[in-house]
Amino acid sequence: MFAYVFRGKLEEQGLSWVWQLIPGRCTVCGGKLEKPVKVGNVGFAQHPECFFGYWKEQGRVPVIEVLRVFKGSPLKTANMECLMSKYSLNLTDGCPHCCVYCYARAMPSSPPHGAFFTRKSILARVRGFVEHSRVVKPVYMSPVSDPLATKKLAETTVSLAEFFVSQGIPFYLVTKGEVPIRLLKVVEGFPFFALQVSLNTLDRDVSRFLEPNAPPPEVRVRNLVRAKDYGVFTILREDPHMPFLTDHPKQIEELTQTALDIDVNHIIGSFMGLRVASPSHKEYLYLWFKVNGRGELVEKYERLFARGKTISGYRVADESYRFQRLKMIRDLILKAKGKTTYGLCMEGLPSLWIGDKCEGFHFPPVKRRDGRFVPIEGCTGKCRVCRTPCTPRQVKLFTG
Repeated sequence: MFAYVFRGKLEEQGLSWVWQLIPGRCTVCGGKLEKPVKVGNVGFAQHPECFFGYWKEQGRVPVIEVLRVFKGSPLKTANMECLMSKYSLNLTDGCPHCCVYCYARAMPSSPPHGAFFTRKSILARVRGFVEHSRVVKPVYMSPVSDPLATKKLAETTVSLAEFFVSQGIPFYLVTKGEVPIRLLKVVEGFPFFALQVSLNTLDRDVSRFLEPNAPPPEVRVRNLVRAKDYGVFTILREDPHMPFLTDHPKQIEELTQTALDIDVNHIIGSFMGLRVASPSHKEYLYLWFKVNGRGELVEKYERLFARGKTISGYRVADESYRFQRLKMIRDLILKAKGKTTYGLCMEGLPSLWIGDKCEGFHFPPVKRRDGRFVPIEGCTGKCRVCRTPCTPRQVKLFTG
């Protein structure tokens, strides 16, 4: 992975702040970049030919880290209904894993492919936010990036975990990265932590094709095994399944059965959606297919998604197609007769659920008492049905 620190002034005219942070030379060949570098609506931090050439030669996508001065609130409430009960915390804009289906790359603040922005001083900003709060909602790390994607990010995440545990603040994370033993030791015995591991196939080749820079499946399976050893509430996210690539019945059976053998606490199923407001999301996916000799998938996806519908701003595949495969996961769980529950993410298929929680748990918000935070009495964390949600305007209701 290349690293780059932006030190100059933002003087480039006619470019958004995102492009102003991208270096003016290709990190692969060293040649000059005439920014913005785009193929259609898809942006790149290197020459496109260098980007794809590096992938074909190295089996990884070239990615640079750029340090970004971050002045916004570190803990925010996302605008999606299912995320309103918690704070979202992202350590980066963009992600070094470079998953080809990543919807976050289509967001306005996300850097072009081949780069990610690390938010400077995020730990200090989180500390400051908490120190000035009387009520803190559970913290979700992190919805549009991976807090364990690099060793440096993992160090920051462990430090954040130490802080949250010391304060009694519920938190959880979703990752494809390798979970440090140190993190598991920090959260051991802490009742308000959960680990979600994202994995959609056990096939190493398919995994590398879809998630070029992410650890292989066996590393992520090991994450779950180790977390169980430390008493952590564990969730496997079969998410997102990719039509014709990860959702063959044999693939689904192998992955789900592996999770059941580990005795994970919960499984989440979902399929990839195409972000409607951002053409670049679909364009990059299709470009990746074509560059890698899988152009036949483009026509298949077009037909499959044309028969689908839009859910929360994402175009999803034909419902009968998704139902059949997500039902396979549910049936395997029921057959195992264990305690594993099952939820879906943005699928709109409530009949398939086992239990009533999409992520398998609800953490309550906490209020300050005697220098530490404690759960708010009688609060289940189900903010969609709460008439007094813990918004900044209402924290005075919970003064303890």
